[in-house]
Amino acid sequence: MNGKTQLRRLAIVVAAFTSLATCCAQFHILPGKLDADGLPTTPARICPGGSGTEHCYTPPSGKYVFGLDPRARTVGKVGGHDLILFTATFSGGGSGTLTNLALLEQQSCDFVNLLPIVQLTNQSEYKLWNLPGVSKAPALATADFVWDIKAGETHFAPHRYTVNMYVFDSKTGRYQQRAGYVTAGKYPGLDDTDAIHVLDAERPTILARLQPGPR
Repeated sequence: MNGKTQLRRLAIVVAAFTSLATCCAQFHILPGKLDADGLPTTPARICPGGSGTEHCYTPPSGKYVFGLDPRARTVGKVGGHDLILFTATFSGGGSGTLTNLALLEQQSCDFVNLLPIVQLTNQSEYKLWNLPGVSKAPALATADFVWDIKAGETHFAPHRYTVNMYVFDSKTGRYQQRAGYVTAGKYPGLDDTDAIHVLDAERPTILARLQPGPR
């Protein structure tokens, strides 16, 4: 192999690494398209920087189109890669909305969602907790209201809440649900508060329910 051939191959390798670094260095969000009433007709997307749109992550769509209020932020690391929380919301024009949550790992120039399907109403709360004794990656805690219509509860009245905990499993490279229950007591709904506050009060119960497992 002569010197020119070696230099040419080295240039190709450097260009490939430069392209990969540019692709993964940042991300951009593409909101969904809206109809005349401001309701989503296409889902929002998150795309790696510099990669066009072929490597975008799109929330699952079917009955619900998650095209509103897309947001993304880096929340930690998984295996040396950025872990990005991406949320987008569906609305059908009524009093309730539904938000899809994804925890995305950047693998090469693709986004891979490490969560199972997690979708929360506008009467919910979620938090990312650092729990070194449980997981090396941030753990996701969620709480969403349980509407007991038979008991005469109105939409935004006080409710009990379903609490779920999602923990990263290094063996599978995915998040798994490690705890789930319904609160014993009721918490104020949106008739009485501007934001739902359940998880801090339930934290001791959540941590007690987390069983030893893969980390």
